[in-house]
Amino acid sequence: MKKNQYGLRSETPFFMSVPALLWQFLFLYVPLISIVALSFLRFSQGLVSFSLHHYQSLFKEMYWLIIARSMVLAFSTATICLLAAYPIVYWLIFRVREYKNIFLFFLIVPFWTSLLVQAYSWFFVLEKNGLVNTLLTKLGIVAEPLHLLDTPFAIHLVMVYCYLPFMILPLYNAMEKLDLRLIEASMDLGANQFQTFLRISLPLSLQGIKTGFFLVFVPSFGEFVIPALLGGGKRFYIGSLIEHFFLVSRDICAGAAFTCLCGAILLGLMVMVRWLFDKILR
Repeated sequence: MKKNQYGLRSETPFFMSVPALLWQFLFLYVPLISIVALSFLRFSQGLVSFSLHHYQSLFKEMYWLIIARSMVLAFSTATICLLAAYPIVYWLIFRVREYKNIFLFFLIVPFWTSLLVQAYSWFFVLEKNGLVNTLLTKLGIVAEPLHLLDTPFAIHLVMVYCYLPFMILPLYNAMEKLDLRLIEASMDLGANQFQTFLRISLPLSLQGIKTGFFLVFVPSFGEFVIPALLGGGKRFYIGSLIEHFFLVSRDICAGAAFTCLCGAILLGLMVMVRWLFDKILR
């Protein structure tokens, strides 16, 4: 009897994980398998056949232009977030002492708000009679309101704003573990601040840099909401084109093929970026 009770207790973690496994299977693996399967199917006159037609139809210049545009958006967003986040985290780690938790709290607050709400709020900031144009006009900096909405600038600005916390938190987690004695030893041995940063701080924070870069790069590559709201739908990106396939043209199989193609490209880009990080910052 005691053996049976001990056996049940030892299996408790497995039974506790079953709901999470079912959720992951139903809402991740099943849709993923369905998308892959649909990309190879062709419906014609009531018949279903296996075909590479949808993949072949994607080898057009406009599709690759959209993919390249999304790649540039993802790389630029992740790079700007990294350049902005590193000084912030460095300041929090080495300069802020008493109020560090308060600043971290304000960094986490955006996670409590929907991404859609964050993006839509910028519409009222950047519009013709919005906050930015009103301030610039009243201060006499510009004579007429600037055209800020429906531009690549607006898309990049809001992308950086929304995804910056995803870069800051992994960086903070990595840099918080830095041994300050290593930095002090480097300075004592004659290295200046830049040499200390390049040879001590930067290599030891590499894991946080890679994690934060991927956390920003991956969702930015397929972002749909921000380009649609702040870009005015003037330019297609990967997310907006997938939405067009599934909801506008109702070509589900072509949309599935394009989704699989972009997923494969994204995996290749992640491998390449990881290799570059290891090569440059080794």
